[in-house]
Amino acid sequence: MFAIELSLAQVGLAFLAGIVTTLSPCVLPLLPIIAAAATGRHPLGLLGLAAGLVVAFTVVGVTVSASGHLLGLSELALRNTAGAFMLIFGAVLLSSRLQAGFTRLTAGLGNAGQSGVSRIQTDHPAAQFGVGLLMGVAWSPCVGPTLGAAIAVASTGAGITEATFIMATFSLAAVVPLASAGFASRTVFMRNRERMARAGHIGRFVMGGVLLAIGLLVLTGLDKTLEAWLLTQAPDWLLDITTRF
Repeated sequence: MFAIELSLAQVGLAFLAGIVTTLSPCVLPLLPIIAAAATGRHPLGLLGLAAGLVVAFTVVGVTVSASGHLLGLSELALRNTAGAFMLIFGAVLLSSRLQAGFTRLTAGLGNAGQSGVSRIQTDHPAAQFGVGLLMGVAWSPCVGPTLGAAIAVASTGAGITEATFIMATFSLAAVVPLASAGFASRTVFMRNRERMARAGHIGRFVMGGVLLAIGLLVLTGLDKTLEAWLLTQAPDWLLDITTRF
C-alpha cells in the first residue's frame, strides 16, 4: 500500500474524458469496424489493440504531464499552466469552430499515424498492439482535446505516480466503448449507436463546462479553499479512498 494524493474529481474527470474520447463523432462510427477487424485477425487481436491504445495514451499523457516536475518547475507554475490548459480545452470542447480548427492543426499527425497503421499486415496480437499504439496517433485530430484535458488534470497531481494513475484511468475508460463494440454484435451496436453518440455529445459539453469552471478555480486559487471545505465535510471512509491506493 502506498499513498496517492488524488481527489475523486480528478479521477472522475479522467474517466469522463476517456469515455468522451471514443464516443466522439469521428471515432464512434469506426469502432465496430476496427473491433471486428482486430478480432477477425486473431482471437486476442482486440485485446492487443486495446492494450496498445492504453499504453499510447498513458505514456504520452504521463510524459507531458510529468515534464514540468522533471524540469523542476514550481508547483504554482505547474498549477497555473494546467489551469490555463483546462480553460483552452474546455473552450475547444464547447465550440465546434474551435474543434474544427484543432482538427486542421493536427491533421498531419493523424495522417502519419494512419499511414503507419496501413503498413501493418500480420495477424499476430503483437501487431494489433502496434496498431493500437498508432491509432492513438491517428485519432489525434479528434481525441486531442479530451486527451489534452486529461493531461491538464494529471498535471495538477502531486507527482509522476498521480499522473500515471490519472492517465491510466483515462486510457482504460477510452477503450471501454471499443471493447463493447468488439463483444457486442454489429446489429446491437448499430441499434445503440445513436444513443451512444448522444451520450458522447452530452459528455463533451458537460466536460467542457466543468473544465472551464475548474480552470478558473485553479487559476484563482479558489480550488484549494473549496477542497479544504469539502475535506471537513467528507466521511472518514471517503477520505481513505482518496488518499490510498
